[in-house]
Amino acid sequence: MSDLDLYFAHQKAVQVIHGVTIRYRLALIGPSVIVLHSELDPTLPERSIRITAGDAELIIDSASWIDRREALKAHVLVWMIEHIDLGAARPRPGARRYDTVWMSAWQEANPSRR
Repeated sequence: MSDLDLYFAHQKAVQVIHGVTIRYRLALIGPSVIVLHSELDPTLPERSIRITAGDAELIIDSASWIDRREALKAHVLVWMIEHIDLGAARPRPGARRYDTVWMSAWQEANPSRR
């Protein structure tokens, strides 16, 4: 695999991860989720992405997810749902459209707040 292929795989992985985190932020006001990639944080391995939620962190090696965008999206979503304290979150007021995945996860974590 060429350096160019790896570069584009990394850029796609960054897009997928930011897409998941943006949908979380648009649906809920809650605990912080931080996404950094190796171009912004030199302590990370080359072409990798770190997602931090509370004390937990997930490191994604972009090369491991080449041509597997949907699988990466599902992996990151499951990890975030498991590591974000959704009990401390609330729906974002005035959102035009709530992401159904995040709202379902929030409702499951907050059965008395439906």
